Order: sequence, then structure tokens, then C-alpha cells
Amino acid sequence: MSKIVIWIVVLAVIVIGGLAIFGDGGETGTIKLGVLLPLTGDAAQYGESESRAIQVAVEEINNAGGVKGRQLEIVTEDGKCDPQAAGTAAQKLVNIDKVKIIIGGACSGETLAAAEITEPAEVILISPSASSPKVTEAGDFVFRTYPSDALAGRIAAKYAYEKLNVRKAAVFTELTDYSQGLREVYKEAFADLGGQIVSDETYNTGDVDFRTQILKIKNSRPDVVYIVPQSPTPGLAIIQQLRENRVTAKFTTAEVLLDRQVVGENKETLEGVIGVEPAVDWENNPKAKTLAEAHRAKFNSDPGIFSANAYDAVHLIHEALDATLTEEGEDTGEIDAAAVRDWLYGVSNWPGAVGPLTIDENGDPVMGENVRKIVDGEVTDLGPYTP
Repeated sequence: MSKIVIWIVVLAVIVIGGLAIFGDGGETGTIKLGVLLPLTGDAAQYGESESRAIQVAVEEINNAGGVKGRQLEIVTEDGKCDPQAAGTAAQKLVNIDKVKIIIGGACSGETLAAAEITEPAEVILISPSASSPKVTEAGDFVFRTYPSDALAGRIAAKYAYEKLNVRKAAVFTELTDYSQGLREVYKEAFADLGGQIVSDETYNTGDVDFRTQILKIKNSRPDVVYIVPQSPTPGLAIIQQLRENRVTAKFTTAEVLLDRQVVGENKETLEGVIGVEPAVDWENNPKAKTLAEAHRAKFNSDPGIFSANAYDAVHLIHEALDATLTEEGEDTGEIDAAAVRDWLYGVSNWPGAVGPLTIDENGDPVMGENVRKIVDGEVTDLGPYTP
């Protein structure tokens, strides 16, 4: 009797082992996609927003049959909006999980650190929200669905100079790749228009007391203050302290402080603040509307701009895989990353949730941006503006 039991156990191990083997490489196996986003820390809300949109997109794709019969499987790592953590996470996704495509990071520093791992490994890295101009030169396998700060910074400067009629600007930015990218572009563009940068202040991530910098800004008597935090928490503190110190200049910012939940929870602090972000037509764009409805049904909340870019990234990858997966790939689940890369460089006027998307020779999206103003706890649209 004991021998029979032993043989049953052996047969079970063989069967389970065979299923495990074919789960990765057989006809019923999945295709793994890496996701590298900040899941903890001050930027976790970006990671959560993008992660939710990725879940919505993957469910849509899998429910429709996946990629040539194979389901997409998400392997997620926490990049913490930190270069060191992102590098470690990318190492795991590439070398242990063996993914060929990673969606992320959310932050620019996170993305640039991951690119140092993914580029030599010839792994696709596609970010939904990294906007530093440095990402443009991060590698041939690096893409993004969010525009470079080279555009947003120029728009912010030109709008301030031409529409707000200001001539003296103060700049207050966090010492991160994202914020410094916008700082440099804004300063150059504002000066080129004939404006004067009267104060240029920075702060370290984690700082909470900005009195020294704010005093310098106040004494410089600017017409406008351009505030670019990496995450909402320090940005809200800066604006609050500027108001408390009776700095009467106009306040402008980037997309970080335009987050609808942040605006709704901080209406008095953010009243009158003007910022720049890509425009999403949630009512009339079919993909944006589909995302919004699915997001509300699944999470009981509205998606944001970064959600739309993350959603587009997944659907772009889906179409790229559909177009490039070979017969051998269909049998093994193996992705040809070089073929996916080449397909992405050919994207032109692709209908995304954010609107028509073209990817240029640097892997950057070509798309428009809109100027917004916060009024009574709502983000109002001031229309598109070009640099």
C-alpha cells in the first residue's frame, strides 16, 4: 500500500511540474510585463493612479483574448520614485523575472535609473509620466507616453510672459531630475522672451521648512513664482508658506499640483494657481471615456492624466505584441524586444486616451498641452497653448 501511495505522489509531482513548465512556455502560458512604479513614499499616489489604469487595460486585453491567445501577466516592483530603489527593481525584473518589456517608472529619476539597466539588456522601458528632457537621450529602447518638460517648461514661461504680462519671475524647485528639467527650460525660455529671473531657489526632497528661500523670493519682488515640486506634499507647503508670508505674486506650477484629488482637498491653498498639462477629453474621446467608466466601476474613483498615459502605454504594447509576435513566439511566449522597439518608432497618429499620439525618433510623444487654472476647487481649462 505504501508503494502505491509513493507512486501516486511521484506521478503528481511529474504532472504538476509539467504544468509549471508549460505555464511559462506552452500554449497556455502568459506573457509577462514588468511594472516599475512608486508604491510607497510621497509619490505613491502617482504609482497607485498608474497601477490602477494598468490593471484596467490588462483586464480589457485579457478579457478580449489577450495576445494571440496568451494572457498578459503583470509583475510589479516598487521604484519608490528613487533612483537607487528603481535600479534594484529593474535588476530584478530584467535578471530574475526575465521580462522584455517594463512599464515605468513614474518619476524621471526612477526612469533614468531603470534605463541604465534595461537599455544594455535590450528591454523595452516605456514610462507613462517621466518628463525630464534627459529621458530623450536614455536609449533606443526607452519610450514614454508623456511629453518632455522641454515643451511644458516653454509653455509655462511663454504663458506667463505673454498672457499674464509678467516680467520678473522667481523659480522654486525640488532637487530631482523632473523638477530641475523644468527649471532649466523655464528659465531659458523666460529670459529669451525678455523676462528676468529675479530669484532661483531649490530645496531637498524631504524638506518641510522653506522660510529661508521664501524670504529671498519675497525680497526679490517677483511678478510670478514658478513652483515645481516632485510630489504634491512639499508643493502645498510652499504655496501655503508663500501666502502666509504675504507674497502677492501670481503662482504657476506643473502638472503635479493639478491632480484632481489634491485640488479638491486643498482648494483654498491652490486657489488661482495656474499649471500646464496634456489635455484629456474624458467625455468625447472613446478610449478616455472607456477608461473613466471602467475605473469608476472597479475603483469607485475618477482616473487622472497619468492614468490615461499609463492606459495608453499598455494598449500600445498590446498592439505592438500583436504585430510582432512570431509563430515561434506564439508557441513559447518569447517577445522580440527589437521588433517591438521598431514598431513603436513607427507609431503615428495612434488614437490614445490622451488623444492622437505620434512617437518621434527619440521615443518621445508628439502631443499638445493645455493651460489650466484652479478655481473654487476645480481645474478649469484655459485652452491649448504652444511654445
